[in-house]
Order: sequence, then structure tokens, then C-alpha cells
Amino acid sequence: MHDILLPKKITFLIDSSLNNVSLVGVAVRGICNYLSISEKDTYYLELCVVEAVNNVIKHAYDSEAGHAVAISITCSNNDMTFEISDSGKKMTGQWPCSLDFDSEDLCSIPEHGMGLFIIDSVMDEVTYRSDCDKNTLTMHKYFHYKN
Repeated sequence: MHDILLPKKITFLIDSSLNNVSLVGVAVRGICNYLSISEKDTYYLELCVVEAVNNVIKHAYDSEAGHAVAISITCSNNDMTFEISDSGKKMTGQWPCSLDFDSEDLCSIPEHGMGLFIIDSVMDEVTYRSDCDKNTLTMHKYFHYKN
């Protein structure tokens, strides 16, 4: 494990094009690898951040390019926080998210709308706020680094 005594934060912007989402995944994976986070945890963290960014582009910006999506990643000794911010439409619907399907029947699993459910299932804390035309989804995960 790398010594991280104080929280360290990286923030970057992407244009609201789905073509840029893979860059976000690469960044999350790279940071997790640097911190020696397990492959399993890395996969889940990357999945959650990519799902959140996809949702911003598709729903807050109606898949329209030319808008900023801000991604902030804060790391400390045993946790990571991801903030995804935009100035698009506010998120609507209930939170936390639930899905109605029969886990024994694969045909009943929805094809869309699973992103927030996955995020809520994987992350330890999830909050959403909308203030002054800025929407922010904050996802927090506690973990143990590999030795």
C-alpha cells in the first residue's frame, strides 16, 4: 500500500459525450491499481463511476455533447469518495433505488435502469444534491488495501 496520510484529490472534466466515458473508467482503474485495491473492488468502483457518468450524459444532458461533467476522486487511508457533478437536469425518482424483478428468472431482469441500483448496492454511502444549478452525486466506499 502507498502511504496516504492526508486525503488526496484529483478532479477532471470531460465533455458530455458517451465517447469520453471510457476515459473515466481508465482513470478510476489507474488510481485503484496505484493504490493496490483488489481487482474485484476496482471492477465495482469503475462500474459505479462509469454508470454515474453515463446517467449524467444520458439523462441530465439528454445525450447532448458540449456540456461539462466533473469527476472528483478523493482517496485516504481506507476509503474513496467519488463526486460526479453536472449542470443539467435534476435527477428525479426515488432514492435509494429499487428494482422489481425475480432474481430466479433471468428474463425478468430489466434491460435498462439498473445503474442507480448497482451504485446503491455497491457503495457504502450514496447521496445526491442539487444546489444552484449544480447536481452532485457523491459515492463513498470503505475498503482495505491489499498488502
